[in-house]
Amino acid sequence: MILLRLTKQMHEILKLNLQGLSAYKIARKLNLDPPTVYASLKAAKLNFALADAMITELKALGWPTKQIETQNHRRAVAQEPVKEEIAIKLG
Repeated sequence: MILLRLTKQMHEILKLNLQGLSAYKIARKLNLDPPTVYASLKAAKLNFALADAMITELKALGWPTKQIETQNHRRAVAQEPVKEEIAIKLG
């Protein structure tokens, strides 16, 4: 599982940044120092870059195709009827 670690503050800063506000305007709107906004944007971008790198690596290994194939195989095996042999001893 790939988790993006974004704080509530990072999320709000990113949302405002995507709306086109500058770091200075975001800082004024959220009552923060501009360096705090810059640091949050940098940390969020790093988290997204790491997640993207992990997804790229997983795709190179065949994910999710191999995972789906494995799950389908497991389901097929689990659904196969169980054959039981009963030996009757005639005496």
